[in-house]
Amino acid sequence: MKSSSGAMPLLLNYLAKGFVILFALPVLGVWVAGSFICAVIAPIAGLLRTFGVSAIGMNLTPSYSVPVILSLPFSLVLAFLLLLSFYYTRRLLRKSLSFIK
Repeated sequence: MKSSSGAMPLLLNYLAKGFVILFALPVLGVWVAGSFICAVIAPIAGLLRTFGVSAIGMNLTPSYSVPVILSLPFSLVLAFLLLLSFYYTRRLLRKSLSFIK
């Protein structure tokens, strides 16, 4: 009976590692890459929109657009939030990788 009680934590450990490998790593990896790319693109788009590129739209809702004069500050705040997301998601990804090892 003792050997079966020792197998259960081992099985749960393998299941947890399998869950992390199948679901958490791909989601976290895509989130890290996407948030970094968007954090780089957002200030560029805000700068372009501020100086007259009308093809770039910044909408908060379908009926409300950010005023052109506030495009750059809005995009800088958005980029900062995306960089925070990148930083903390990257930390979580590293912890997940160390859990698998």
